[in-house]
Amino acid sequence: MKSRVVRLLVGALLTGLLSACVPAPLRAQPQAQVQVQATLTPAPVQAVTGEDGLYRPPGPSALHLRTDRPAFVTAVLVPQSGGAQVIAVGAVPAGTPVTVALPGTQGFTQVFTVSSLSPLDLGAAAGVRSLDDVARVVQAAAAGRPAGSYTVATTVYRVVNFGTLEVTASRPGAEVRVNGRRVGSAPLILRDVPEGQVTVAVAHGGFDTVSQRVSVGPDTTTRVTAQLRPETGGLRVDSDVPARVLIERQEGGITPLRLRVRPGVIGVNVVPIKTVPPDPAARTETLLVRVKVREDTVIVCRATPEFTCSVR
Repeated sequence: MKSRVVRLLVGALLTGLLSACVPAPLRAQPQAQVQVQATLTPAPVQAVTGEDGLYRPPGPSALHLRTDRPAFVTAVLVPQSGGAQVIAVGAVPAGTPVTVALPGTQGFTQVFTVSSLSPLDLGAAAGVRSLDDVARVVQAAAAGRPAGSYTVATTVYRVVNFGTLEVTASRPGAEVRVNGRRVGSAPLILRDVPEGQVTVAVAHGGFDTVSQRVSVGPDTTTRVTAQLRPETGGLRVDSDVPARVLIERQEGGITPLRLRVRPGVIGVNVVPIKTVPPDPAARTETLLVRVKVREDTVIVCRATPEFTCSVR
C-alpha cells in the first residue's frame, strides 16, 4: 500500500512538472466552454519498476476521445523521435466516443487533443519540433475567438523495449526490490522490466542487504545472484600493552585488534602477554559486550595502576 501511495505521489508530481513545462496555449483553458477526455488504447504495460505510461514498440494503437458538446477536434503528436504530426479528427458529436488511430513512435511522446467550438486549422504545426512552435500555431489559430472557445487535453506516454530479470539468492525467500519497489521473493523471474539501468536489492532478516546496479537489455534475460552474508558489527580492542583477545573462549588475535563479529552479547577475555620481568599487577580482564549491527564496539585496556579494560 505504501509503495502504491509513493508511486501515485511521484506520478502526480511528474504530471505537475510536465504541465508546468507546457506553454499556456497547450494546457486546459480556464473557463472553457467545451471539455474533452482522451485516453490511450491498449492499456500501458504494467512495468516491474512501477512506471506509468510505458508501451512496447510501436506504442499505443489508438486515442479514444469524447467531448461534452458538439466540437471540432484535432490531435497533435509531438514525439521525441521526430517532428509533430497533426491528425485532423473533424466534427465530433457530443458524448459520442471517437477512436483515432495513432502512428508508431519512439521514446517519449506528448499528445495534445485540441477541442474547439468552431474549426481550428492547426496544419502549420506539422513537422515542427518544439512545444513552443506548436503553441504558437494553436494561439494563432484561436486568435479572435471568444475566451473559452477551445481547450486541450494532454496525454503522455513512452515507448521502450523490455527485458527480463532472473533473481536468485543464497537464502531462498529473500525479499527482492527493483528500484525500491517490492516485487516478490527469490528465486523469481521478472518480466516487463524496462531496458536500462535498474537497482536490484535482496534482503533477508539477519543478513546484510545486497544491492546491485544492473543493465537490462531488450528481449534478453539479465541474471542477478545475491550472496547474503550474516549481519555483523565491529569489535575493536586497543591496549597500551600487548594482549591476547579471546572471543567466546576462541582465539581472536593480538591487540590492537579489529574484527567483524555476529551481533549480540558476547564474552571477551583480554589477557596481557607476559612481560619480562613479570608484572605482578597484570591480570586477565573478562567482559560481556553487546555488539550492534553495523556499529563498532570499542574495548580499551590500560596497564596502570593495574590492568583494566572498559567498553566505550
